[in-house]
Amino acid sequence: MGALSGLFQLAPLVVLGGAPYLRAFTTDQLQALAFFFLRLNAQASTLGFLFFGLHCLLVGALVLRSALLPRLVGVLMTLAGLGWLTQCFASLLSPPLGRALAPYLLAPGVLGEGALSLWLLVVGVNARRWNELDERRTRR
Repeated sequence: MGALSGLFQLAPLVVLGGAPYLRAFTTDQLQALAFFFLRLNAQASTLGFLFFGLHCLLVGALVLRSALLPRLVGVLMTLAGLGWLTQCFASLLSPPLGRALAPYLLAPGVLGEGALSLWLLVVGVNARRWNELDERRTRR
């Protein structure tokens, strides 16, 4: 979704670039088309939050079930996913509402993803528990 959204950001530059084949359109038509692509970019970005929210929600559920990471990180990632999903639906249903709620809904996302990233970078997985689980798997 990010790559698709990026194409919609580049499209206005092409449309307003002044290429000879664009002389078939009036200036108003070209400006309207450029604005259309910018609006489409905003919608694609909002839709990207849907997939990202689902991703965070699933990662949070996996961390909660895992014995290798603390449950608090799983809870924070689950809250992050719910925050991203709520932001997505609020922005789709009412863009002014989505903009008003954005700081409150995006904070859990930053907190959850930051907690997971920092935990993995600083502490990592529980190596002792990893080895115990590995030994159990090899005995089967």
